[in-house]
Amino acid sequence: MKKSELSVVVFMFLFCAFFFSQTIQLPPLAQHYPLFVIGLLFFLTLLKFINMCLAYMKNKKVINDYTTVWTSFLPKQFFTVFLGFLGFFGVMYFLGFYIAALAFLLFALRFFKIPNKYIALTLVVMLVIV
Repeated sequence: MKKSELSVVVFMFLFCAFFFSQTIQLPPLAQHYPLFVIGLLFFLTLLKFINMCLAYMKNKKVINDYTTVWTSFLPKQFFTVFLGFLGFFGVMYFLGFYIAALAFLLFALRFFKIPNKYIALTLVVMLVIV
């Protein structure tokens, strides 16, 4: 079991709990999709946790891998995406979810230098789905 994985699993369980507490305050008809997504996220996190526990019972070791995890940290990438995430919420408040989601997706794809043909394909598929 790795300490970094354990931290992520604990964070994900807390994330699910927070959004569950917010979702149950919505009107009943508006709860279906968020509860499905939160439930799916909780289930996948639970599977990861069970997998980690089984690995721990096999090896009886907890590996401190924080030093190796942070060696490849890219501050410019992290803070740019974080600011884009905050911008997403600002745009969503004023212009709505779909416009904000498409703008954030376009921003992220351009920032990570994805080829234009894949950007166009992604945006077309998103527009068809929506």
